[in-house]
Amino acid sequence: MPGRGVRFGPGTVVSPGEYRNTDTGAVRYFDGQTPIPGGPNSASWQQVSDHFHAEMETAPAPRRETTRTHPVRFKAGTLVSPGEYRNTETGVVRYFDGRTPIPGGPNSPSWIQVSDHYHAEMHRS
Repeated sequence: MPGRGVRFGPGTVVSPGEYRNTDTGAVRYFDGQTPIPGGPNSASWQQVSDHFHAEMETAPAPRRETTRTHPVRFKAGTLVSPGEYRNTETGVVRYFDGRTPIPGGPNSPSWIQVSDHYHAEMHRS
């Protein structure tokens, strides 16, 4: 799924970071407490960074269909938005509920979000 990333719709409260509007290409920082703006037919947003870049706020990148974003990696102890995340070392996919921090210590592998909801078929034994 390179280059696609998880898309968040209007009204979603996302973890803090910078997100790119999928229609306009504008990049905006969301603080983790403010929902993504817009109505049912508004564009979705993709996370492009887990922190603020002042230079991106002053000059948003032009929209290009060939742009490939690198997934954001979340470290142990991070409280992430609800969804499924893949462990970067083991490949294990786990659902985090948005209230439980990512487990592990300082040297634990990071996790990458692969979905914004739960897939029961991926968690069956």
